[in-house]
Amino acid sequence: MIEVKVPIIPGKKPGIVGKIDINVGEKVKKDQILCSIETAKGNRQIKASADGYIKEILVEEGQEVTANEVLILLDEILQVKVEADVKTMEKDLLVIGAGPGGYVAAIYACKRGLDVVLAEKSKLGGTCLNMGCIPTKSLVQSAHCYNALKEMDLFGIEGDFHASVNIEKVLQRKNSVVDTLVSGIEYLIDKNKIDCIEGKAEFINDKLVKVGDKRIQAKNIIIATGSVPDTLKVEGYDLDGVIDSTEALRLNKIPDTLLVIGGGVIGSEFAFIYNTFGSKVHIVEFQDRLLPMLDPDAGREMERVCKEKNIHVSTSSKVVSIKETVEKKYVVSFEKNGKLYSSIAEKVLMSTGRKANIDGLGLGNTSVKFNPQNGSIIVNEYKQTNVSNIYAIGDVSSGLKLAHLASHEAMAAVDHMLGEKREVKEIHVPSVVYTDPEIAVIGYSEQDLKNQNRKYKSCRFPFTANGKALTMNQNKGVIKLLTSEKGEILGAVICGPDASSLIASITIAMKNNVSVTQLTHTVFAHPTTAEVIHEACLALIDRGVHM
Repeated sequence: MIEVKVPIIPGKKPGIVGKIDINVGEKVKKDQILCSIETAKGNRQIKASADGYIKEILVEEGQEVTANEVLILLDEILQVKVEADVKTMEKDLLVIGAGPGGYVAAIYACKRGLDVVLAEKSKLGGTCLNMGCIPTKSLVQSAHCYNALKEMDLFGIEGDFHASVNIEKVLQRKNSVVDTLVSGIEYLIDKNKIDCIEGKAEFINDKLVKVGDKRIQAKNIIIATGSVPDTLKVEGYDLDGVIDSTEALRLNKIPDTLLVIGGGVIGSEFAFIYNTFGSKVHIVEFQDRLLPMLDPDAGREMERVCKEKNIHVSTSSKVVSIKETVEKKYVVSFEKNGKLYSSIAEKVLMSTGRKANIDGLGLGNTSVKFNPQNGSIIVNEYKQTNVSNIYAIGDVSSGLKLAHLASHEAMAAVDHMLGEKREVKEIHVPSVVYTDPEIAVIGYSEQDLKNQNRKYKSCRFPFTANGKALTMNQNKGVIKLLTSEKGEILGAVICGPDASSLIASITIAMKNNVSVTQLTHTVFAHPTTAEVIHEACLALIDRGVHM
């Protein structure tokens, strides 16, 4: 038996297990890469020291390891059964990936009477719950609480609060929230008697999938493997101080300075979090505005708030290199308007989008079509691939990479395989940016409508005229509604308090063809931030009261 161990790691910090490229029972050759270890000095590849078979994998991705710790057991003489002798599990549905799309698909399908097996190589809840939406929002809430304490005097509350951020306790709370939700998913999986297999899934053919040392033959398969960070591979992108969103969620020290490459949703949220925690933040964005994927008004509002909070923003800027100084700081060079500029930071957050996670899935063994540029699996309006029994939901196939969209697509895909056609239109899917204030959008932007040569009406109503927002001292922001000439709601942008909740009313109206006039006839409770929707609708029919 050969023990594959962690090599000597320079420095005092433990290493982090990166991508594991093999499965138990797999035959490997000498010098084949088995996995990688992220160390303080960079990424170390762990290779097989001899030909053999993988007998046991003793670690998992993301686990901390120290020098000489055993990672993998390699057997030179182990005889694995040939494919034909391996027992095959037969199921109605195999779901690959247990994120917000996968675990919802499994539970929903089970409740509809299907015999389901769920395969997950890491943790239940996927990126969203463990390394994305939920942990990020936990940090956002800590930032909100810190801000609220600093504003107590405005509300007539006096005292010597000595407010400060204990980042270790912030991270402990974040981990506690995640653990609670993961336990909840485990309970639901067990309650619904769903077979859950831990292991990396790999297609053998269109109907047969290998998961660890098991084979599964399913009548239908849902691919829900999500997405991974898309790295901008400029000079220095792999330096120790260049981190991604996952690493930004576990920093045990608040950096004095943080440079964020990419002013999209993820980059903007982290910029606001660490700005509130005390970091001096600089955002460098390639496009001509922040949040370039959203309505231009959202980007303009974001830049206004950044200026107010002393977050430096460089738009229309192309990063060309990242270099390390002798003081362990990082110099980011970028081009803007034909000139070369530099900015120095203690940490650099690479936030340049995400790409479909299909590596190691074995799609080459199937007939499934996917985009070779970004890996996105090609599907129809029902999330069905060109192979009738295979579906793909969430980030692995959708243009909008949103957890709530993945969950909704999960149910639509299950309905379709049971003979019910229910199309999911991305134009009816809201997006939210959890900054301060929040920003939420849905539908078409003004630029979309102009590009389509569609006639439309537009109205803006400010939160400064909303009583509830004034009582909250959160009266900055605006709602913008876009409608057809007949009063059909085409799109909306909400920048202000409760935007993440308010956008639901617009979503319901758009999905169910509720007109502006019908909304003006709807009674909104007072005082609430929701009244901005009513006021904007009144203004669209020239009957505005508070503007």
